[in-house]
Amino acid sequence: MKKWIGATTLSLLCLALPVKAEQYRFTYSKLYYQLKVNQKKGHEDVRMALFFNDSQTGKACQIKKAWMEKEEHYEEFKIPTNQELPLPIDDNLKSANPLVYIQTEEGKQCDISMEVLANNPLIDTVSVNELTLLTTQMDAMLSDIGGMFSKYFMPDVEGVRFVFSDAVTSGIKASNGVIIPIENGKATIDLREFNKGDSFELPATPLKVTPWLVK
Repeated sequence: MKKWIGATTLSLLCLALPVKAEQYRFTYSKLYYQLKVNQKKGHEDVRMALFFNDSQTGKACQIKKAWMEKEEHYEEFKIPTNQELPLPIDDNLKSANPLVYIQTEEGKQCDISMEVLANNPLIDTVSVNELTLLTTQMDAMLSDIGGMFSKYFMPDVEGVRFVFSDAVTSGIKASNGVIIPIENGKATIDLREFNKGDSFELPATPLKVTPWLVK
């Protein structure tokens, strides 16, 4: 079964839109307008990314195949380990407006998720200063997405959330002796609890590094 989904229904961060279809179809231009914030200056180390997440666990669904097509033109995407849909942001593609197809795991209910991520993988040890730079850019991107009005209502980005594979269970070791637990594949660092000179030893390379917002 196929399901047509207008990308204008996507939320800024994560939209719970349950569908039982295994194949999704979008027009490129709809996704382009959701992701074009990546072209703005001021947040070069972070990006907006598109995922399909398990509606029960919140973890990324496995994308079996994804491609664009327009008449005789066809291009298949290479899906990375974190299961992000690597859609290029291109004005020529916006004009051509091909259809984008995504096939997910059979029989699994997935939700569409637009997420802010760190661009580059974090490996081994990362400092508070590095994470602070990321959170500053994440905050700027969220403000760009929401506009001036949302700045007065959106909570501040005060830390980061690491998402690891299920095989990673040992915690993140802070240089001050604190162990940050990994629960359900996720670990949150509240930067307000650490000093500028602190650093963190990661047990593995995270699949995602996303903003943590104060509720």
